[in-house]
Amino acid sequence: MFELFQVTAEYSNAVLLAIMPHVSDFAKRLDLPIPQPVTIAQVQRFGCSPRSDHIGGGVFLTNGHRFSFDRGRVMLYRSPRSYFSLQDPDRIPEFYGTVKITKKQALQIAHEVIKKLGYTDAMLHADRPPEITEPPRSGKNVVPRFRIRWVKPDERPRESSATSIDLEVDASTGQIQMMSLHTTNTWRPDPKIDVHPPVIGKGPQTTYRGGRKILPVSAAYSNAFLVAILPQLSDYIKKAGFSVRLPVTTNDVDMARYICGLVDSDPMAVVYLKNGARFNYHHGQVTAFYADDAYRIPGDKQGRVEDFYGKDNMSAKEATSLVREIVKRLGYSAKLLHLDEPPQVAPPRKYGTNLFARYFLIWQEPNQGAFRASAEVDATTKRLKALYINHRANTNIWRAPPQIDAPMTVENDYWAD
Repeated sequence: MFELFQVTAEYSNAVLLAIMPHVSDFAKRLDLPIPQPVTIAQVQRFGCSPRSDHIGGGVFLTNGHRFSFDRGRVMLYRSPRSYFSLQDPDRIPEFYGTVKITKKQALQIAHEVIKKLGYTDAMLHADRPPEITEPPRSGKNVVPRFRIRWVKPDERPRESSATSIDLEVDASTGQIQMMSLHTTNTWRPDPKIDVHPPVIGKGPQTTYRGGRKILPVSAAYSNAFLVAILPQLSDYIKKAGFSVRLPVTTNDVDMARYICGLVDSDPMAVVYLKNGARFNYHHGQVTAFYADDAYRIPGDKQGRVEDFYGKDNMSAKEATSLVREIVKRLGYSAKLLHLDEPPQVAPPRKYGTNLFARYFLIWQEPNQGAFRASAEVDATTKRLKALYINHRANTNIWRAPPQIDAPMTVENDYWAD
């Protein structure tokens, strides 16, 4: 258990000042295209961790480069040209280019990065064979990126926690476009902070990566809320026709990953089943579903392209109709949600002789506004694998949450980025 600080401006500034030399050193070691030294003047936004047990925070630079500092080191880096961090499939053509290095050379660059950062291959299990994703292809086009990932021994390879180090190597320039560390072997002492902010409470047992402030609720309320919404989850699954055993009970829930709290005074929940499927619950309803074999679960995982090869057994029109039909079965009006409008569609695409058999559909507000909804469809099985209804952009669908006969008792608050 840890305590939570009230993140005052003074404390946030002190943490940022302490972190910046580490960010600058990281950028220098990897020869990133960022003016040196990296200074406060280059910071667009900083998200300071309120945890008392270690110093941390996210640094967002004005040029689009992002760093996460935690446990005494930079543990995550993403450049604005990171293909494997891309969330919008429509931007894929922006990354087409020419492959100028071999897989062997990319692997050597990855080993050099480990050394430059002051680690050894053995520390990161990089003395074992890695998982390598070769440059994705779409017809005659290629995205010149290698993804090199080492997995901890004796862990499930598809779990994000199993990764020791994950690297994206630009096959045109040899530059690193993304790096993430997930092993305690790389932990270092925290920088010293002379500012001591007030303590506002004990830390929550769980964390939620949603980028919004959450007020944790009492354990009694959290458990009662789960029991209350499980019938709605079961009804959602039944109407949508997802391949999940019914009814869903508490025995099916991965309680270690269950999250319940208040966002803008609204009770919300994130429910993972033991089979890996995930549900988001907001404003009295299920707002998102991700199957255990969805290609991407935001904030959690992204699969390997080669695991999703198959045949294209449906058209974009059929995929769009499938999503609209399921939305209708769930009790929504496609017109009210503006899903009767044409979506942006990223169709299945070629990777050499193989086909990445997934459709990604996005309905978006005009002028590149907020997403109204998004979906992932398996083109081989013709089944929906993910559906997200943006409850913030569609406030007309809000419903009353279940009434819980248990004390809500907000225990403390924290910021989860």
